[in-house]
Amino acid sequence: MIPNGMSIWKNAFKIPEPPEPTPEEKKLLDALVEKIRKRGLGEIAAFTAESTAPLHYLGAQGITFIEPALTALFRKEDVEKYRALLENSRAVKYLVDRLNDEPKEDRDVKKGP
Repeated sequence: MIPNGMSIWKNAFKIPEPPEPTPEEKKLLDALVEKIRKRGLGEIAAFTAESTAPLHYLGAQGITFIEPALTALFRKEDVEKYRALLENSRAVKYLVDRLNDEPKEDRDVKKGP
């Protein structure tokens, strides 16, 4: 039990939970999943995203650093959206979960006898 005078320390070092991805962000991530799957890189991308989880925030800061160069190739809004998604651990988890799901085409096809 924490004494009344110590209650201010109860949440002093608590890290806030990231928000759930919005439907717009999920749509963006789903489009990315389809592009990755078309190239046959679903499992590799999921493994890479999971194994580099501690570095996602650092990667987002790297995107911020090279954003001027990226805007020459991509729209600025898209770069900002992907950077924000990379900073959100729940969005990355959603991406990994979608990459690990079986594609709809494979679910409909019956395998063997």
